[in-house]
Amino acid sequence: MPAGIGADLTCSACSSGRLAPDRVRSAFWDGERLVVVEDIPALVCNTCGEQYLDDQAALQLDLMKGRGFPKDKAVREITVPVFAYSGEDT
Repeated sequence: MPAGIGADLTCSACSSGRLAPDRVRSAFWDGERLVVVEDIPALVCNTCGEQYLDDQAALQLDLMKGRGFPKDKAVREITVPVFAYSGEDT
């Protein structure tokens, strides 16, 4: 995360956007299972969309992953379509 938490943070990815607090989601692979974590606090660039997590959010995600994302802790489930890459534009 960029240094100097404050109201005027510039994105280090695009160097022009401003960062603002938001809630984001991220997907993780747990073996063959795809899991999504929602409502993660982050700073998000208003220009390029780059997301920066603070240390606490990153640690919490690591702990969730280390516990294997227990199915009984999921708040909901979604269906995800899977496509096979064919190398052709179809």
